[in-house]
Amino acid sequence: MTALQEKQLILMDARPHYVVLIVEQLDRALDFYVEVLGLSLGHRSGPYAQLNTGTTRLALYERAAMAETLGLALRAPAQNAPGFELGFKVSDVDAAFSALLKQGAPAVIPPTDRHWGQRTAYVRDPDGYLIELAQDLSA
Repeated sequence: MTALQEKQLILMDARPHYVVLIVEQLDRALDFYVEVLGLSLGHRSGPYAQLNTGTTRLALYERAAMAETLGLALRAPAQNAPGFELGFKVSDVDAAFSALLKQGAPAVIPPTDRHWGQRTAYVRDPDGYLIELAQDLSA
């Protein structure tokens, strides 16, 4: 068996099941994701919560609890160096952006037409993670 065949066997059924964001305060993060973004809470257990977001779920885990799990000290990421973004497709990026700002989400970039055929805008969650709103533009 070749190395590629071995990798294919290992990952044949592998696909992302959930994404975990490491957050400072779970209650603050849940308030943003549930009350501001409108996602629904699947379940919560101590410093961990999982949101109902379809096949690939979004979870939140307090930094102190993850540090304990890993046995490592974990620093918060710098606001000007995001490691990733969470992208949400919306039907009207301008309306969604405006609604999030009214709910207290900090603006990063207002709605902008992109050369790849989308109109996008960015806000941040309470831990500084980028949230992208993306609307497909008609041809």
